[in-house]
Amino acid sequence: MSNLTLRILFAAIAIPVTFVLLWLNDISRLALMSFFCGAGAWEWARMASKMYKGPSMQVVAPVTAVALTLAWIFQSGHFFGLAPVPHLVGLVFVCVFAIYIGIAFSKVSIDHLFPWLMMQLGAPLYLGLWGGLNIYLLGSGSFSIEHSYKLVIVMTAMWVCDTMAYFGGRLFGKHKFAPEISPKKTWEGAICGTLFAVAWVMFFAPSVFGLDYARAAILGIVLAISGQVGDLLESTLKRWSGTKDASQIFPGHGGVLDRADSFYLSAPTVVLVMYFVNGAI
Repeated sequence: MSNLTLRILFAAIAIPVTFVLLWLNDISRLALMSFFCGAGAWEWARMASKMYKGPSMQVVAPVTAVALTLAWIFQSGHFFGLAPVPHLVGLVFVCVFAIYIGIAFSKVSIDHLFPWLMMQLGAPLYLGLWGGLNIYLLGSGSFSIEHSYKLVIVMTAMWVCDTMAYFGGRLFGKHKFAPEISPKKTWEGAICGTLFAVAWVMFFAPSVFGLDYARAAILGIVLAISGQVGDLLESTLKRWSGTKDASQIFPGHGGVLDRADSFYLSAPTVVLVMYFVNGAI
């Protein structure tokens, strides 16, 4: 079976399953987000371990990242009809930081301690503390994709941006964007992807996010830029660690950080932008 056939078959199964989980109920939606968070943290820890000597964090990283995501869920008070738990994220963050500090000081040599700590701590901080903000793009309720509209708009905007950046680069690309990180990316492709992502967001944002067209355009620009920066961040991590694919969790597609690299920077950015614009998400 060719890699292209495998990619198509997996996508034909995974995309409907994803939308069913987003449609079903709070538990399925939050379980999906927690899975992506934990798997991404496992991939991050796996790549970071290649560069600095120290204990494997491939169990600790996903557990702590998911713990931070769960902290956001219960602090928000948006799900299961539960009252918000104030300051829960801060408390869990302190515990996670203490765990990593304790492991670093007791298990890592002084020559590798600080770089090991910073790179390994990046997994729960980026995927859990930052990435956990994604849950604010989800609503509460059962048997309706409407509760996931905001998440779907962000997710599909990243697909549009990535796809059109690829074709724009192929057709018009002459000026390299970040040659040492991702040699195939071009400024022309990045601009093309940004324009289509902005158009996509402007079409849906007025009804989904309640924005006028001017603010929707600004949101689209922020989304496109942050998504492409997220893509470069993950590409940098892979190139730095000498890794081709973050993992093979998704046959033919690589890992969570290969597929959701742009999403994990852009989605929390959208949450913060909407908070400052409307005071709530």
